[in-house]
Amino acid sequence: MKPQISVLIPVRNAEKYLPLCLSCLAKQTFTDFEIICIDSASTDNTLSILAQAAKEDPRLRFTTQENKGIAATRNALVQQAQGKYLAFIDADDFVFPAYLEKLYQAAEAEQAEITKCFFHEVEENGFPRVQEHCHSSFYRLCAEGDGARFRGGYEDSVLWGKLFLREWFVKHHFEFWTGRVAEDFCVVILAYMYAKKIAVVPEKLYCYRKGNASAITANSYNMAVGALLNLVDLKTDLIRRQKWNRQTAQEWMRATVWGICRFRKFSAGKRQEQQELLSRAFTAARESVSLCGGLSYLRWRLFFLLVKLSGKRSVYFWSKLFR
Repeated sequence: MKPQISVLIPVRNAEKYLPLCLSCLAKQTFTDFEIICIDSASTDNTLSILAQAAKEDPRLRFTTQENKGIAATRNALVQQAQGKYLAFIDADDFVFPAYLEKLYQAAEAEQAEITKCFFHEVEENGFPRVQEHCHSSFYRLCAEGDGARFRGGYEDSVLWGKLFLREWFVKHHFEFWTGRVAEDFCVVILAYMYAKKIAVVPEKLYCYRKGNASAITANSYNMAVGALLNLVDLKTDLIRRQKWNRQTAQEWMRATVWGICRFRKFSAGKRQEQQELLSRAFTAARESVSLCGGLSYLRWRLFFLLVKLSGKRSVYFWSKLFR
């Protein structure tokens, strides 16, 4: 009999955090779930931890593969999943005992394609952060409409802390783009735009380890590159999916200009490394102005006019003001 939830965990060199992650799952008040882990060529004791956990909990199964990147691993995890719902968890994070139960109850009660809860940010040692940086909009219900859903997914662009209806997820071909970081970025945006119902459990049930220096998200330069690259390609994907319209163009413009703005804090050498990407993003944004309407059209026309008059190097200054 197929489980109700498939918990999907990509793993690589996670010996320091994985025991807590798995022990929290073993203590869940909801029990009808499977755990699937894919290890990507770990060089520490991760495999031994997985083997021991699988002996103790028959719901857990794991496989190994060469390190193809986290996007390829997530795609493989989705393919192996059998549950009605998908729950993505990072190996260095942990959850409260009622995490799966409360998400599942809300998903079933509201027949939602996406069900989310709130979260705690914790330091590398697991203690709560003094200052959490979660965007306030994360806690608001997402309004209807392509533009509002785009912004909702953009401001909540993480896979964890959610249940996704698996059949719906697969039907709409929400695949993670390989060979890059921030691979969940566009998947969440698209999922928000396609979901008919997004349910919210207003409790902090997930613990996100913000202080892990080895995490991909700890490298701000790589994250900035990945986010901007994904946004540029997202425009093409939205056009292909026939989701490119005035509402999505306006939100995409805002996000892309902010993506360009993020590079202002990096050295000239780093910006030069990404000159091709920055030029692609700038050109794609400039070509999208005509689809924007009203004040948004005037705003972006003025932005590109100021950049033209001031020189391309001024883009970082003006993007900070216009983002």
